[in-house]
Amino acid sequence: MRGGRPGLIGTVARTAVIAGTATVTTRAVDKRLQQREMKKAQVQQTVPSEQQVQAPAPSGITQEEKMAQLRELAELKQMGALTEEEFLQEKQKILAQ
Repeated sequence: MRGGRPGLIGTVARTAVIAGTATVTTRAVDKRLQQREMKKAQVQQTVPSEQQVQAPAPSGITQEEKMAQLRELAELKQMGALTEEEFLQEKQKILAQ
């Protein structure tokens, strides 16, 4: 049995494992970032910004509807589709109705 440093094949095998792990990790991170961007884009399409709102929402919204909207908003924040600031702005809009 040989002691000390690994041979050429051992070094090549270790390098291949490290490169494969790095590739898999990079792809997973890229995929997660793409998913976050897609969710954020979907939220921006479904939740109108202040500039897009032309008429105020009807004030006859029930408490149950407010709670449903707040739950949905919290889920979007938890998924990472909304920042804390965006979440608070939208929450204030819902509570002001």
